[in-house]
Amino acid sequence: MLLQAAAATDASLDLNAKDKPEAKKVQLDTLLAKAEQYSQFIVNSQVEETTSPSKKKQKVSLEEAAARMKKKKDLVVQPKQMVGGTLKPYQVEGLRWLATLFENGLSGILADEMGLGKTIQVIALVAHVREKNVKGPMCIAAPLATLPNWMNEFRKWTPSISVLLYHGSKQHRADLRKTAMRQSSQNDDDFPVIVTSYEICMLDRAALSKFKFKYLVIDEGQRVKNRDCRLVRELKKLQTENRLLLSGTPIQNTLEELWSLLNFVNPAIFDDLAVFQSWFGFRNIGQETQVEDVVDGESKNKIVSKLHEILRPFLLRRVKADVLKGVLPPKQEIVIYAAMTPLQKTYEALILEHKLKETLQSSGIPCTGKEVSEQNMLMNQRKNANHPFLFGEPTTPSGEYVGEANPKTLVNASGKFRLLDRLLVRLKARGHKVLLFSQMTELLNIIEDYVRSKQWGVFRIDGSVELSERQRQIDAFNGEGQATNEHFIFLLSTRAGGLGINLASADTVILFDSDWNPHQDSQAMDRAHRIGQNKPVLVFRLLTTGSVEIMMMEKQISKKKLERMAVTGGDYNKAGRRSKGALTSDGLRALLDNDMNIAQRVAGMTGDDKEALNDEELELVLDRTKIFSEQGIPTEGKMYDVVAGGGGGGLLGNLGDA
Repeated sequence: MLLQAAAATDASLDLNAKDKPEAKKVQLDTLLAKAEQYSQFIVNSQVEETTSPSKKKQKVSLEEAAARMKKKKDLVVQPKQMVGGTLKPYQVEGLRWLATLFENGLSGILADEMGLGKTIQVIALVAHVREKNVKGPMCIAAPLATLPNWMNEFRKWTPSISVLLYHGSKQHRADLRKTAMRQSSQNDDDFPVIVTSYEICMLDRAALSKFKFKYLVIDEGQRVKNRDCRLVRELKKLQTENRLLLSGTPIQNTLEELWSLLNFVNPAIFDDLAVFQSWFGFRNIGQETQVEDVVDGESKNKIVSKLHEILRPFLLRRVKADVLKGVLPPKQEIVIYAAMTPLQKTYEALILEHKLKETLQSSGIPCTGKEVSEQNMLMNQRKNANHPFLFGEPTTPSGEYVGEANPKTLVNASGKFRLLDRLLVRLKARGHKVLLFSQMTELLNIIEDYVRSKQWGVFRIDGSVELSERQRQIDAFNGEGQATNEHFIFLLSTRAGGLGINLASADTVILFDSDWNPHQDSQAMDRAHRIGQNKPVLVFRLLTTGSVEIMMMEKQISKKKLERMAVTGGDYNKAGRRSKGALTSDGLRALLDNDMNIAQRVAGMTGDDKEALNDEELELVLDRTKIFSEQGIPTEGKMYDVVAGGGGGGLLGNLGDA
C-alpha cells in the first residue's frame, strides 16, 4: 500500500525536466514525502501492537506514537528459542525494528557499528518469525570468511532452528537441493535457514531463483555498493519478499554507493540515481578547498539535513560509544612513525627514477614484473614503505636468503620492522596477545619468517586458508591458557581477517600498513574490540615517514568525513524518529574537521634514523595504566601521536554527537 502510493507520486513527475531547478525541487520533495510516509508507517505499525482494536483506526501522530512506544518496552521480547544468552537492550530494540519492517513487507539497512552484534539480531529475527509461525525459507548471503561464524552463532543461540551451510562442490550443492532443500518442502516448519556465500549466490542463481525467500539477508552489505556489478544483478533476480542489508560501513567512498544500497533494499523509493546525485553529489569532502563549498550558505546546510530526513526511516545505526558505555572496555589508537632505513631511501630514489627493477636485476636479485611493477609506481612505493625485500630478497654467496642466514638483516632493512621488533618483544614479555594486520600476503610471509626466527609460534589467516583451518586457528587462539602459549601473535590479511571473526582474546592490534578504505582498518580493529572483550584494547598504526603512506592516510580521512556528514550527523539510532532540526554551519563544520593534520605533523621530519622512537617514548606508548587513565599520556610525541577519541573508533572513527 505504501509502495503503491509512492509509485503513484513518482508518476506525477516530469522526468524529462530533471536538469531544471524547479523539477529538482519537486523530486527532492517527493523523496522527503516518501521518507515521511515510511517513518509514519513504521512508528504507527509498532504502536498498533499496543493499542486496543477500537483505537487502531485512529490516526496517530509521530510524537504520540513515540510517547506510547516509550511506555511499551515489551513490544517485542527475546524469542523463547534463543537460549544461548540474553539479548542486550539495544539488541532487543534492533529486533523490534527488524520485526516491524518484516511484518509490514519493508526492507532496510541495519548499520550498527562493528562489534555490536548484527549477526545476533538477525538470528533473533529468524527466531521471532518462526515463533509467529511464518512459513517460507530464509537466505543469508555472507563473505566466505564469515560463514563459520554464522553457523556457530546459530548453533549457540538457536540450536532448535535448522540451519544449512549451502557450500561446497557443484555436486554437493546439487545433492543438498535434492535432499535438505527440496522445493516442495520450502514451506515446512523444519525447512532450514540457508547460509551461503556471495560466490555461490552467483554460481547457483538459477537454482536459487526457484525458491521464494521470505527474507534475504546480505551480510557486509557494502558489497552491493556497485549497482552494476554481477553480484548485485544476480541477487536482484532472486525471489524475495524482504531484503535486509547488514553493514557497519554504509558509506565507504561516495554517496553513489549509499544510493546503491538504498536502491537494492527499496528500489521503488530510490529509483533515480541522477536525482539523488543532483542534490547530494558532494565531492571531495575533506579537502580544504571544498569544505566551505559545503558549509557556506543556509540552503546547503538544509540540503544536508534533508539528506538525513530521507535516510532516517531506512537506516538503524547505533555506535559502541553510546550503547556499550561502561560495558565495553576502552580502545585507544596510537600512530607510531617509523623512519626509512638507508636501504629504503635508496629504493625510493630508484623508484622515482624508474630504475629499481634494472638495478635489482643487475645486482643479482631476480625480481620480475610481479615484484616490481613498471606501470604502478604507487604500489612500488607502498611496498618499499613496508619492506624492501618485497621486491626480492638478496642472497648470501652460498645462495641462502640473507634473512634466513641473519634475521637481524631482515629486521634492519625496514624502519617498520625495527619498530615491530621492539614492540613485539615487549608485548610478549608482558603477556599480551596481538593481532597483526597487513594488506599484502607477501609481507605476511616476511613477518612470519621474522616471528619464526624468534622461535615463537604463530597463527595466520589470509585468503588461501580453508574455512575449517581458519576456525581451528581461531578456536585455538581464543582457547583457555593461551596467555602463556607461545602462539601469542595472529597474522591476518586485512581483507580476509577483517570480517566476521571474533578474536576478543587479543588486547593489542597492530596495523602494519593501512588500507585505502578506512573501514577495512576499522573492521580489523574490531576483531578484538567487540562484545566479549574484557580488557582495554591498544591499537598501533605504523606509518613510514616521507612515504606514500602519509598521502594514503589523508585520503582515508577525507572518505571518513563524507560518512560523518551523511550518516553520523544524521542520528539514526532510533527507528522512525524525526530530525532534531537542520544542521548549523558550525555543526557541519565540526563533522568536516580534521582528525589529525598528518601532513603537517610529518612535514618537519627528516626521516633520519636518529628520529626512531626512543626507549622513553616506546615505554610510554606501552604503558596501559597511564594510557587508559583519566589524564592519559601526552597526545604528541616526537615519533607518535595519540588519536583523539580513540574509544569511539580511533583516527577514522565517528564524531559522536558533534
